[in-house]
Amino acid sequence: NPELLDPPEPGSDPNPDPDPEGERPGAWDGIRCSLSSDCALSKPLDKAFSLWKQLLENPGIPEVRSPEQTVSSLQLLGALYRLQDKPIQALESFLLLRALCRRLGDPLGTANSLSQLCGILLQLGCASQAQVI
Repeated sequence: NPELLDPPEPGSDPNPDPDPEGERPGAWDGIRCSLSSDCALSKPLDKAFSLWKQLLENPGIPEVRSPEQTVSSLQLLGALYRLQDKPIQALESFLLLRALCRRLGDPLGTANSLSQLCGILLQLGCASQAQVI
């Protein structure tokens, strides 16, 4: 196909119409996403966070089928928030994870959550809070 082999002429724009939905290029790989899709993608995470928070607001070990799977779910929740560049939500998720790991007597999980928390705080420029946590 000759169209694929010929470079575009200087000054020609293959997409001259502006995007009607206000899409913007992604930061890492050029994937385009709109603000509405960002919101749509975070709704399930926000719902999951809300449910985990309700479950863990009572003291003691929550009555769940698998505490280990709950720990993994909270780790994943925090990691997904970080990938979405939502550090505050990630911070809240890892705070829940730290609390759960302490209740379960899981020193490795507690250390991992503290490491994640410190990394986020440093990313936000809050070095003094990272030292306290």
